[in-house]
Amino acid sequence: MVELRENEGKTLLALRVLGGKGTIEDIMRISGITDAAVMRAAIGLSERKIVNVNERRLSYVRLNEEGISYGQFGLPERGLIRAVMELGGKALLQEAAQKAHLRGEMLPIALGWIKKKNWATIGKIDEKISLEVAEEPEEGPDEKTLRVIYGKGETVAEELTEEIRQALSILENRNLLEVTEKVRRDLELTERGWDLLKQGIEVAEEVTALTSDLIVSGKWQDMKLKEYDVTAAPPTLYPGKKHVYAEFIEDARRTLLAMGFEEYEGPLVETEFWNFDVLFQAQDHPAREIHDSYLMKEPSQGMLEIPDLVRKVKHTHENGWTTGSTGWRYSWDINIARRLVLRTQTTAVSMRYLAAYKDPPIKMFCLSHVFRPDVLDAKHSMEFMQLEGIVGDVNITLRHLLGFLQGFAEAMNLGKVRFKPGYFPFTEPSVEAFIEHPKLGWIEFAGAGMFRPEVLKPLNIGFPVIAWGIGFERLAMISLGVNDIRELYSKRLDWLREKPLR
Repeated sequence: MVELRENEGKTLLALRVLGGKGTIEDIMRISGITDAAVMRAAIGLSERKIVNVNERRLSYVRLNEEGISYGQFGLPERGLIRAVMELGGKALLQEAAQKAHLRGEMLPIALGWIKKKNWATIGKIDEKISLEVAEEPEEGPDEKTLRVIYGKGETVAEELTEEIRQALSILENRNLLEVTEKVRRDLELTERGWDLLKQGIEVAEEVTALTSDLIVSGKWQDMKLKEYDVTAAPPTLYPGKKHVYAEFIEDARRTLLAMGFEEYEGPLVETEFWNFDVLFQAQDHPAREIHDSYLMKEPSQGMLEIPDLVRKVKHTHENGWTTGSTGWRYSWDINIARRLVLRTQTTAVSMRYLAAYKDPPIKMFCLSHVFRPDVLDAKHSMEFMQLEGIVGDVNITLRHLLGFLQGFAEAMNLGKVRFKPGYFPFTEPSVEAFIEHPKLGWIEFAGAGMFRPEVLKPLNIGFPVIAWGIGFERLAMISLGVNDIRELYSKRLDWLREKPLR
């Protein structure tokens, strides 16, 4: 009978159950001891040639949130094909897309893959794109792989079949997979280990410290003190910390406050007057349609608090008032201005700020939520964070605006910024700002410009004001190395633990 330390004995007994070979995770599951305890036992057993420790670097694959959605409901091209089949085998693209519930960027993605896979004949009916399908295509290798990984959860790529491994690259290129490399350690019994198990082993109960109870009772004489191996790796500790995205938000907030800005906030449910009209956005502008804003059902209208401002905005829209503009040349409707929406931009907060604070200099920012009907995918969400800011003072110019955006990007360690001319109804001149993402390329992260006289004069602002609206999630994606906007709200502990504190 061979006497072993407690965890060494439990490890050997677990390996016998596993047929002589198993992973650390398998041994933990059977023996009930921790990974650190298994590794300490493995080191001791390996030194005595009882087990061999084999290390392999493996690729672990798992679906991201978009991939999980496709695993559950199917790829968008499959949904579009099925919609065409249900419509009789031939249908207009928009009609099939509506039936398949495909919107935004999902439709061109689905159509592109249908063309690539040659699943349908693409034609035209009355100058509109149509699809014709003779029969539903068989399940492709990418769909089989998606189904397999969805069923398995996280799995080792090297343990998948050759056919499935070849299709992994397709899903990875579509940004549906997460691939991480990990070292997996397997323990295997040697001949000596098998011999010891045949002879029989005795597991000695061990204690790590002598307590007063053990000494008083005399039980310490029958106990074996566990030896300490100072070369063994200690257990991994995961201290509590903020969510990485919450920390990034606070970092941006601290940066702006240090730059002398004042933080301001406004209501999430806003009238179209503050959300659109004060910004000289015409009441027939496409952004006001249901596909670009959420209209409140009950109550459907709100109050307009400043009658004099309402009058000035009305005249500015209709004929330009005294701004030097010709306006939009239509009859402005106060009932449209009273409609309630979930705010689509934090610029509404800037307008409320300018209506209350009129003495230069002013520096204000708002980092908060906005809402727009959209399709949830890697780059878009129906609710997202926007960073709005304004600076107003005499002699402020576009150069100050470009300098701020570049300086803010540098302060947040986001890299270089590129600019190109842009158009927005409420700023002139306007620019669009881009930052380079390591995988997604140059991403637009901000729209900016100088508020037009049609915006400032009704508010009684007599000095220039520069403004910007930043898609804050896109900044976070660059800073945190995230390829999918949904990962910013992830609850995955492994991902959160490996992200360093800022």
